[in-house]
Amino acid sequence: MATDWKAFGEEILHMMREDQAVREVLVQTGELFQGYSPTMEKTHLKHAQILKDLIEQNGFPTIDKVGEDAAGAAMRLILHAISWPEFMREMETMTVALAKENKVPKPYVAMLMDRIRFYEGRKQVYGTNSDWDENGILRVTDVEDEKNLNARRKEMDLTPLESLVLSPLEEFHPVDPKKRHEEFVAWTRKVGWRTV
Repeated sequence: MATDWKAFGEEILHMMREDQAVREVLVQTGELFQGYSPTMEKTHLKHAQILKDLIEQNGFPTIDKVGEDAAGAAMRLILHAISWPEFMREMETMTVALAKENKVPKPYVAMLMDRIRFYEGRKQVYGTNSDWDENGILRVTDVEDEKNLNARRKEMDLTPLESLVLSPLEEFHPVDPKKRHEEFVAWTRKVGWRTV
């Protein structure tokens, strides 16, 4: 049976709207800023499983099949599946190949690659990931081969790093950056991003 790409795209956009609605509620209650909210994680994992099943049945929802908005939303859903390392790694392999053919939004693929490396404790490639340092200052986390960073960013349709404006949610600032970092590393081990 032929894939109904229109319905697939609409399902992706619906999941993204639900994701944003849950997040907004958690912002209002302040729960979003107290570690990884179990409610948010449940939503992320539910959407990731649905998306994984749809991809296994139909193939990846590329721009030419579902449009730019739905393809971008699919990438965002993948980026949000942070407690499912195997899925994110599988999607990295798939989307890096698709990005070379301009079938998925390249900036999201760059973000996925960087996010995986960040959770694994490695340097990022494109400088798309920021975090609070030990002094509680939001900064771009370590990047490999900084000299050629902007050339790599350009290849993925990203602006030069100098033009990046870090705008954290005003409501959040870690009270104890050191403790937050220790909890983060413990979490990465628990869900399987790191073994040491």
